[in-house]
Amino acid sequence: MGSLDPKRCGGYSAHFLHKLLDEYECPICKMALREPVLTLCGHRLCFSCSEEMKKRNNGVLICPLDKTILSSEKIFPDKLAERVILQLKIKCDNFLKSCQWTGELKTINNHLTSCEYQEVKCLNEQCSTTLLRKELSDHMEKDCIYRLVTCRYCKQKITFCDNQIHEEKCECVPLCCVNQCGTEILRKEISSHITDSCANTIIPCQYLNIGCNFKVRK
Repeated sequence: MGSLDPKRCGGYSAHFLHKLLDEYECPICKMALREPVLTLCGHRLCFSCSEEMKKRNNGVLICPLDKTILSSEKIFPDKLAERVILQLKIKCDNFLKSCQWTGELKTINNHLTSCEYQEVKCLNEQCSTTLLRKELSDHMEKDCIYRLVTCRYCKQKITFCDNQIHEEKCECVPLCCVNQCGTEILRKEISSHITDSCANTIIPCQYLNIGCNFKVRK
């Protein structure tokens, strides 16, 4: 609301601590003057509002207060008014969310970059959650489904939402031998265990090559 974005059309809709004087209110947008210009007829307008009015009137600027037709030579930047307005005291845009900050209008952007009550987006790109900055740390550590966690078996970093799928394939998960020999082996070692060392693996008789078809446990 009090953002000092110079590309924005219109004035500042900040929450001033004291009532804004009429001389610092733009008669077009009804907000505090942003980059004020002073007309030859003695009135102030936001620069962006004056440009917008010119566009709507085929390049002609007409004073909204006394209908004077103004050429570009009849309007001037009002640096004194701009300095006064930027020094006016305001509340934080987030005062309704309990932010107690007050300061000069020109400092609002700096404050909002660290305001604990400013709405921010989760830092994980895939996550669309917005929350207050003061809640971001807990969200990133405990709640975001896209937060990084460490697999308890292989210690690989994975996103929380992929953890279950990862464990279903993780090569370091301990599994019971499929032959029910009572041994617990890592998933990646099961094949070699069954082939080389499992006592319950069924193997053919050593005399298979001469016709014995009997099979026994290893």
